[in-house]
Amino acid sequence: MSAAPGRLVFFLQGERVPAARARGFAVAAGLERRGVRCALRVPYPSVYGDTRWGWPWSRMRGLFRPWAAAVRFGQLRGLGADDVPFFQRPLTELPTVVVERAAARGRRSLFDFDDAIFLDRGGRGKLRAIVDIVDQVIAGNNYLAEAAGAPEKTTVIPTVVDTARFCAQPTRDRRGRDVVIGWTGLRGNYRQLLTAWPAIAAAMGRTGARFLVISNAPPPAAMRSAAVDYLPWSESNEIEQLAPIDVGVMPLPDSPFARGKCAFKLIQYMALGRPGVASPVGANREVVTDGVDGFLPETPASWEETLVRLVEDPDLRARVGAAARARIEAAYSLDAVVPRYLATLARVGVRPA
Repeated sequence: MSAAPGRLVFFLQGERVPAARARGFAVAAGLERRGVRCALRVPYPSVYGDTRWGWPWSRMRGLFRPWAAAVRFGQLRGLGADDVPFFQRPLTELPTVVVERAAARGRRSLFDFDDAIFLDRGGRGKLRAIVDIVDQVIAGNNYLAEAAGAPEKTTVIPTVVDTARFCAQPTRDRRGRDVVIGWTGLRGNYRQLLTAWPAIAAAMGRTGARFLVISNAPPPAAMRSAAVDYLPWSESNEIEQLAPIDVGVMPLPDSPFARGKCAFKLIQYMALGRPGVASPVGANREVVTDGVDGFLPETPASWEETLVRLVEDPDLRARVGAAARARIEAAYSLDAVVPRYLATLARVGVRPA
């Protein structure tokens, strides 16, 4: 094996998969700015079977997963003996690690994951198999690192944003019905938002504040009211879509799956200088210091009261938002974590040119 590997080859899950954007495309760009030569392997369809086609194909994603797996095998062509594969989550949704094993054979390799994939059917065994194959593991938070079960080769690196893109927005001096509470996420995460929805709706009723949803599907019937606005998520305009939000929310149930979440939407709000209100679950506890750079209400009553205070007090929003931005710059920005990636890559022989 060469002592000086050529490229770091990212195997990403799909062009529009949120984790691929946050922990793949953005990280590769940051590393290249530091002199690490990177290449990207992005399957179409995505690992999950997503295509660019609309309904009814979007309802039949499972049919496309074998196609995505076949594409993955094709992406192994051109891998050099001195390349280092970087697996961003498992390479297929199939109950096998044959692609990972083939990609890693004769090469040093890394595996990155930011979700509780071990809770999927057969997921624990698959995670264990991938961890055994690779030389280094990168986990998105401490809960996931413990699940990997290989502390000697595991590094915790949180999901981050590029603060050069996510610029701080000025706090707007407005109250009541002029204030926008907001949430962004995939349609499958509406069930998490609904865990705090009665308290959020109560705060809106008391203050007149509006609610903005940014997602790949309209909100469920339980949320539909005149005070809820919906924007179809757009990758090219994601920052512009988030900008109208004055207060961002990230409710979560306290479940094994939710503890694996890496607080990405919360980090996005905070990077824009917006106070985030989040459930005290998983990585949310690591990101936020309650009452300083965000809020971690534990009960429906505290959710409601926290939101009412923020809606009616622009000075509070400004103070907490500034602290939130500083927190992200210090610990959850691309610039903050690139040195940790470089240290991990050095352990498999990848160094800047």
